[in-house]
Amino acid sequence: MATPKLRFKEFDGDWSNKKIGNIASKVGSGSTPRGGAEAYTDHGIIFIRSQNINNDQLLLDDVAYIPEETHLKMSGSKVIANDILLNITGASIGRSCVVPHDFTEGNVNQHVCIIRTPNDDPIFVQSFLSSENGQNAIQSKQAGGGREGLNFQAIRSIDFHFPPLKEEQTKIASFLSAVDEKMSQLTQKHELLCQYKQGMMQKLFSQQIRFKADDGSEFGEWEEVRLGNLVDLTSGFAFKSDFFSEDGNKLITPKNFTTTGKANFTDTNTKWTTEISDKKYICRPNDLLVLLTDLTQSCELLGKPILLSQDDGNVLLNQRIVKIIPNRKLEKPFLLYLLLTDDFHELIVSTASGTTVKHSSNKVLQNFHFYLPCLEEQTKIANFLSAIDQKIEVVAQQIEQAKQWKKGLLQQMFV
Repeated sequence: MATPKLRFKEFDGDWSNKKIGNIASKVGSGSTPRGGAEAYTDHGIIFIRSQNINNDQLLLDDVAYIPEETHLKMSGSKVIANDILLNITGASIGRSCVVPHDFTEGNVNQHVCIIRTPNDDPIFVQSFLSSENGQNAIQSKQAGGGREGLNFQAIRSIDFHFPPLKEEQTKIASFLSAVDEKMSQLTQKHELLCQYKQGMMQKLFSQQIRFKADDGSEFGEWEEVRLGNLVDLTSGFAFKSDFFSEDGNKLITPKNFTTTGKANFTDTNTKWTTEISDKKYICRPNDLLVLLTDLTQSCELLGKPILLSQDDGNVLLNQRIVKIIPNRKLEKPFLLYLLLTDDFHELIVSTASGTTVKHSSNKVLQNFHFYLPCLEEQTKIANFLSAIDQKIEVVAQQIEQAKQWKKGLLQQMFV
């Protein structure tokens, strides 16, 4: 009996198996305008690329545009409201979304497939494609060879079960849309908190906003200082890849850095080594580290600091990473937030060397000049920003829980 584990009580009957090719009036992709990126304009008709399709949502805040005359010549790749868009090549293969109902007109490039289902609910179909079973089906249909991808014949052959009534499709789609809306609200809340934090950091470190002492008195003037006069720096060691293993001592590498001041260790980005090294390269919880190299063109992580947590445990200090040890005039949490400011990052990026790989140096860190408040005001600033971070972390956990909840729902609401 083909029925889902989780079903709305007003529906019954077996679900029937259908192929996308049997329900879609269109399965096809777009193309790149003649001239490629040079054909893009600052305004005109929206041109959707694979990077605009992310996690069940069409992202329209960073789109390209093409002239209307180009749009008219590309009628085969025209996108309309309620189309399903599916990425069919590259690292984002399998990502999909439904074009919003208020979308007016646009085109897609050759890396995106349009699936049009006039008689079936597009959100229902797309929800299956984003489920674990749908992703497994997509993976099984990929073409082999050095350039993996999905061809239209493979997409048309993807099959799954449908309820006997479209009303049940619509009910499922509406319910999952409500889940997505809740996740969208949480995501927006997370973004607003992050923006608020950045704005407050700017105001606090520029002294637009000042704290007062516990007795209500004013703190004294901030002192202009040079970072090198307040800290000791320990540079990392060039651990040899010959000693990398599946166990041993954990290494901190550029892949473990983030823009939030916290380290990120996962099963896929953590390296271990059996190489014996000097004890000075051992980093412990509450150690402050700064990344002095960046493999990305954006240099997003160059100069970013992290404060190791208890969960991170002890790690070995790898090359191109430096440990900062402040003296008694400088609170470590205050320094962490100072190094997370846009002003510091702009200094690091503007003075970086290298072309493909960007580097900074201990000298740049040491020559960083800033204004320093007394220890009590440093603590108040750090505690205030830490409280915002805690709120951001709570919302981030809520988003992750919502994602896992939806994932479970998709497993139970489809056959």
